Amino acid sequence: MILTRRAILAGGAAALVVRPRAAFANGSHGFSPLGTLKYGPGEAFDYVNDAAPKGGTLRLKTMRAFDTIDTLRYPGRPPADLRVIYDRLAVASDDESASFYGLLAQSIHVADDFSAATFTLRDAARWHDGRPVSAHDVAFTFATLKDEGAPFYRQAFAPLTAIAESDTRVRIENSRIGDRDLMRKIATIPIHPKHLWRDGRPDAVVGSGPYRAVRIEPPGRLVLERVPDYWGKDLGPNRGRWNFDTLDIRLYRDDTAGFQAFTAETVDVHRERDAARWRTGYAGAWFETGRARREEGDAPGVGTVLGLVMNTRRAPFGDVRVREALALAFDEARAAADLLDGSVKPFKSVFSGTPLEAKGAASAAERALLGPFEDAPADPFAAGPARGSREALRRASALLDAAGLTLDGAVRPGPDGGPLRVEVLISRLEAEPALGWYQTALRRLGVDLVLTRGDSALLGRRMLDRDFDMATLSWSPAALPGTAERLLWHGALAQSPASYALSGIDHPALNGAIEALEAARSPEGLAVAGRAFDRIFRNLHLMVPLWRADRVRIAWWDRFGRPEGERAGLAPSPMDRWWVR
Repeated sequence: MILTRRAILAGGAAALVVRPRAAFANGSHGFSPLGTLKYGPGEAFDYVNDAAPKGGTLRLKTMRAFDTIDTLRYPGRPPADLRVIYDRLAVASDDESASFYGLLAQSIHVADDFSAATFTLRDAARWHDGRPVSAHDVAFTFATLKDEGAPFYRQAFAPLTAIAESDTRVRIENSRIGDRDLMRKIATIPIHPKHLWRDGRPDAVVGSGPYRAVRIEPPGRLVLERVPDYWGKDLGPNRGRWNFDTLDIRLYRDDTAGFQAFTAETVDVHRERDAARWRTGYAGAWFETGRARREEGDAPGVGTVLGLVMNTRRAPFGDVRVREALALAFDEARAAADLLDGSVKPFKSVFSGTPLEAKGAASAAERALLGPFEDAPADPFAAGPARGSREALRRASALLDAAGLTLDGAVRPGPDGGPLRVEVLISRLEAEPALGWYQTALRRLGVDLVLTRGDSALLGRRMLDRDFDMATLSWSPAALPGTAERLLWHGALAQSPASYALSGIDHPALNGAIEALEAARSPEGLAVAGRAFDRIFRNLHLMVPLWRADRVRIAWWDRFGRPEGERAGLAPSPMDRWWVR
């Protein structure tokens, strides 16, 4: 399962730097819970070219098939990029930690305790069929996602109630007082037209955003056309963005097929996941002549953590000794150096290289949150044998023995009396090479590791149904963490049907650290909560850490312009920032 920026409500594109605490920018064109706004009314973002020309076509690839165009209701797999046709109440800027600027909303007011947010809509906002966007559309969208949307939205929006106070004013009430991430949840939701659902026409696909859909061909072709008279084209947050006349998005079965399409010039941009191919696969004439370009840079924030999450609801994973033993058996150094060509780093912290990373002994402020972990090491593996080494396997064997899973010859009996068999659901293919020899390491411990591959949607359904032992989990901690951590690791959702609390852990100290992350209102408070969460999480061994990917690799045909701001630490975003030269 992939928990990326999009999946976590677009949380966390900027680096983990928090702006100084200042008064809320309330009742204005934007809102920030941790500081003043960088941009004034009508100002374009610094990281775009607000004089970029319009025109041309951008051909993109996707590896996600779709079977419906209903982007509100579940089940079904709509095309993710269809959301571009819908506007949002507000948009986050990518060069601030937590600032949001109104799109549909002309003004934003958030209660000091985050119990409510009120939005006044712009009179000019229009659906593509000419009807005005109203507060009733906003209320309808939130109510539908809360009641009929994907499990993720049902969980995230459970505390929220949207009330249309007039045609242009909507109030969203929040029963979770102090939830600093309220605005992020609200701002990232594409608003849908109530009148089409009321008229029984949800398949009409009418939006209010910069593009309209002109071709939809399941399972994998989507063509979007820029709306020349788009009502919001001159708004500050939109200036310099959405420059292509046409976005042509096609499905490819895997990354290799996508790369072949790129080299054949049927796709304009390719994001490279294969480090070995990045080193050796770009030597063709198409690249050497300069017709194509490529660039490697730092991933936003701390990058992406990849691991194997363990389902603690199932024996024997409820025992922390078993979880630690399984984590000890993975050779992280070999994975980083050999299998992945040195392109990833061993996982040492959730918040590596930031003020939120736990180091050394805990401070007094951290100890107040740590409970039984107040004397736990920041890195539970630092003082012991290297993971995957013979010494680590001996330590892992002793832990399994202590948990009552003693060897019987070459087999370690599981809780049901049969051989200890652990199934891993693999939805991230880049993990597969490392898991092959992880199998071998666990076999030496008397554990049979079974690798299960398949359609990502089916594997995702099994995970949400709790039908797994271990599963690959990709997690990108946000610049302002809290929401993802609650959805993944807080005990309040551990037993909720189809929740993303995959591990099923319900630990008071971990819950408290997550709540402190959500409530932090200063850089200092955020750092204390982050370090507490980091320490507790690492010592609970809820997942086998595989590695941390902190690089972004992208190749493109040299016929596009890019804003200079993208070269200053922001991940490339061709769809909304590039243009045809």
